[in-house]
This record gives sequence, structure tokens and C-alpha cells, in this order.
Amino acid sequence: MTTKIYPDREIWEYVDQEFAKRDISLAMIAQHAYDHQVQFNPDITIDEAQMAVGKVLKKREVLNALLVALTLDNLANEHKLPEPLQTIIAEDNSYFGVDEMLAINGIAQLYGSIAVSNFGYLDVHKSSTARRLDQNQKNGGRIATMLDDCISAIQACAEGYLAHNMAQDDLG
Repeated sequence: MTTKIYPDREIWEYVDQEFAKRDISLAMIAQHAYDHQVQFNPDITIDEAQMAVGKVLKKREVLNALLVALTLDNLANEHKLPEPLQTIIAEDNSYFGVDEMLAINGIAQLYGSIAVSNFGYLDVHKSSTARRLDQNQKNGGRIATMLDDCISAIQACAEGYLAHNMAQDDLG
């Protein structure tokens, strides 16, 4: 019996295509991370923020969380989820919490307490990308209940990565 290699590339290609359908770019996420972190470290560059987002998105756990989030949102958009899950996700019910759990446990925790606390902040004060996804859904557009939180978690992780590396640089 041969072991099948885990399909990281296929998952990345799916995520990339789904991001493109939603007009989400890694550069936008990096810009949000940069804007949020430059106040704490004026020496960081947008290139470092872009590198940080790239590193976050290379983690298998992050790709897996995005695969689940995008698949659930897509199935909800196609009205293919069983009730009551269809309505809960379509309405982004505030008592659901699984979207935040996926973002925190599947993504943010990979980059420590800075990323988790940044995610909490970003969950309330969304970046323009997450806010656009959320507002579009509220206005009858594409469902993004799971994805908007994952985008915030990716940004939070990039910020955590920048903060951790900044602290390491300070240690000499």
C-alpha cells in the first residue's frame, strides 16, 4: 500500500482561487498587518509584512482551516447545508461561535498569545477586508461567516510573527 502525499499544493490552489473570487489579496492582508503593527515597531517594512503573511499561509494547519471555512461558506451559499446549520451560517448568528473557534484554534493559536489577542481585537474591529466580507453578507451578498474570521486570524498571525521576530531582533 502506498501512502498518498498530503495535498498541500491542491489546497493552496483552492484557497488562492477562492480568495480571487472574493477579491482578497495577500497584499491587502499584509497592508492591514503592517498598518496595525507599525505603531509598535516603526522599523518594520511592508515587505516584512508580506513575508509574514506568506509564512502564515504556508502552514498546513492554516490551509486546512481555510479549506474547511471556504467549503462551509460555499455550501451555505449553495443552500446545501442541513438545517439549522444553513440558517445559522447564512445569518452569521452571533451565538454560533464555531467560526471564531476555527479561526482561533485552527489559525491564531499557531502564533501564540500575541496572535490570539490580536485576533480578539480584529474580530471586533475588523480590517477593511474582513469588514467588506461581513458587510457584503449582511447586504445579501456572498456568505462569508467562516472566512471573515479566518482572514482576521491570518492578519493576527502575521502581526504575531512580526512582533515575535521584532522581540528576537531586540535580544541581539
